Amino acid sequence: MSDRLQLALEIAAEASLEIASAFATRHHALREKSPNDFATETDASVEGHLARRISTTFPGDRILGEEGGERASASDVEPSGFRWIIDPLDGTFNFIHGFPYIATSIAVEFEGEVVAGVIANPLTDEVFYAERGKGAWLTVDDDRPPHRLSVSSCHALSDALVASVLPASASGSFLRVLPKWTAVASRCASIRRTGAAALDLAHVAAGRLDGFFVMSLAAWDAAAGGLLVREAGGVVCDFDGGNRYLSTNEVIAGTAPVCAELVRVLGNRALA
Repeated sequence: MSDRLQLALEIAAEASLEIASAFATRHHALREKSPNDFATETDASVEGHLARRISTTFPGDRILGEEGGERASASDVEPSGFRWIIDPLDGTFNFIHGFPYIATSIAVEFEGEVVAGVIANPLTDEVFYAERGKGAWLTVDDDRPPHRLSVSSCHALSDALVASVLPASASGSFLRVLPKWTAVASRCASIRRTGAAALDLAHVAAGRLDGFFVMSLAAWDAAAGGLLVREAGGVVCDFDGGNRYLSTNEVIAGTAPVCAELVRVLGNRALA
């Protein structure tokens, strides 16, 4: 296990303690970033803690976070080529309402390629992690060894349990997203809109979901989960079947057959 993955696991555990404690209180200071898209004091506090720990240990690394944007760890240190991509609290709307589906997502990128990722569920103590070329793994507690993950064996979209993200109706993108969302919903066995995309991707890697898609997903939500799915034997791509999902923000993930069908349904010329 690399030093950076080890640190990612440590700080994910630290984040989980803070988030679980805040979740239990149900008293949050809210900031609305866009219609029905909120941040809380916990989002900012956790990201600040993660950034400080990274900067102290690897001062040459850059950091991209949902709350703080992109910045260098230290201005007076030679750049290392590594960048951390972090979402301190994915599923903030769930968190605000006490709906227990939230996660912290931490990815490590080297010269443009994601090489390590951790997604931690602070309410179940499940920690999903992967390192490029070394598989995807799940731990629940220190008493049991890590369990190697594998995507499901689903071979058809019509049999698939698929997760997705649908923006709030107040969002300007709602009407643009809805036709493709309903196109998939009418073709798959069942669809879930759970509100925490990073955790959805972890569940794809674990074989609990057969597929996933979203039309607008930031890198901090997709980077760690994308690596998990690939290391678990699945496919991650953009809507045209390419590899640019972190820049296009259009993400499809799942088993190879399910992804192929999703590309046919969602491809940028599919519903023209």
